[in-house]
Amino acid sequence: MGPDSERGEPSIVSEVIISDGPEHRPAQASELLQTDARNVQAQNVTMERAGAEHITAERLVMTNSGARSIEARSAQVDRSGILAAKSEKAVFHDSTIVAVSVDEARIVRGNVLLMRAEAVKVEGDAKIGVLAGPACEAVRPLVSVQGAAAFGALCGLVVWLLGAIARRATRG
Repeated sequence: MGPDSERGEPSIVSEVIISDGPEHRPAQASELLQTDARNVQAQNVTMERAGAEHITAERLVMTNSGARSIEARSAQVDRSGILAAKSEKAVFHDSTIVAVSVDEARIVRGNVLLMRAEAVKVEGDAKIGVLAGPACEAVRPLVSVQGAAAFGALCGLVVWLLGAIARRATRG
């Protein structure tokens, strides 16, 4: 399905052959080169210097690209930016992601604000803001789940105390 086919415009997605999997078998993929798209749905998606609103794919390869949201079984993101990512396995290299939900992630010199992961491997100078999942020595989040919960409890206590003081002041 092309990214703009619902509006009757010609498709800007081209079909290419890529080497897929560990055996490097030839496979068909949808490719975006130096263009923007709305919604892209395909088995394999390869993007280079392109952008998309939403991408749904089994395998996604992004290079120097951007996307609002992605859903992929396997994602390889290189020097790109994503607002929301959901994937089983993902590799983020020199990329910036706002929110990530993955089973397995490898981050190489990237920046992630919010991450939920079952397993994380960090290489180079990666920065993770909030990590929900198992931590290892290489992962040093700015705020842990326990730290965020303690901060939320403290804020709740302060709001409750301020409310109690305001109620007493208005009574008399």
